[in-house]
Amino acid sequence: MVHQLESKGLSCWISVRDVPPGQNYQETIVEAVESAKGLVFLFSENSALSGEIKKELSLAGNVNIPVFPLRLAPIMPTGALRYELATRQWIDLFGNPSQALNKLADTIKRALSPAAAGEARPTSVPAEGAAAIASHAAAAAGAAPAPEKKKPSPKKRAPILAADSEEFEAVRALLARHIGPIAKVFVQKASSEAANLDAFCERLAGHVPSPADRATFLKAVKTRLSAGR
Repeated sequence: MVHQLESKGLSCWISVRDVPPGQNYQETIVEAVESAKGLVFLFSENSALSGEIKKELSLAGNVNIPVFPLRLAPIMPTGALRYELATRQWIDLFGNPSQALNKLADTIKRALSPAAAGEARPTSVPAEGAAAIASHAAAAAGAAPAPEKKKPSPKKRAPILAADSEEFEAVRALLARHIGPIAKVFVQKASSEAANLDAFCERLAGHVPSPADRATFLKAVKTRLSAGR
C-alpha cells in the first residue's frame, strides 16, 4: 500500500520504517500524526482490537485531520471504532486490491486538494490564507488584488504547567496510569493550548477511554493541582 501511494506522489510515514533509532516510539508517532495531512486506517480484525490504534484515531480527530479507512476484510466496526467510523466511508481492499488502492490514492488527493479543503472546512482557513484566496479571486475577476494586512503576532501565553515542574510530572503520572507513556505528549500539548486550568483537566480526561476511569482521573488531577496552588 505504501509503495502504491508513494508511486502516486503521496508521501507516507509508517512507524516501522520512519521512527529513528533511539527515539521514543509513542512520542514520535504522536508528532507524526499531529503533523500529517491525513491518516490511512488499515481496518482489520487485529487493528479493531488494538488500543493503540484507537488512541491514534482519537488523536487524529483532536487535531482535525481526515481519516481514510481501508478495510482489509469483510468485518464491521464495533464499540469505539463504530463511533470513530460512523461518518466515514471506507474502501474495501479485498476483491480487487489494485483498484482499491487506486481509489484510495485518488480519494486522498481530492480530499487534500486546496479546492476540497476550501469547500469542506471554510471556517478553518487562517486569516492569511483567507486574504490570499480573496486576492486570487479578485485577480481572476480582473480587479486589482487587495493588499494583505499584516496581523500583529499574538502574545505567547505561558503554559498551564511548566514542563519541569512537580505538578507537570504528577499530572503526567496520573494520566500515564490509564494511557501509558504517551501521556507526556498530551500533557505538554494541553498545557500550552488550554485556556485555563479547568479546560486543561477536561482536555486530558478526554484521553481516558473508560467513563469510570475518566471520572477517577479528573477527580485525582483536580485534587492534586488544587493542593499545589
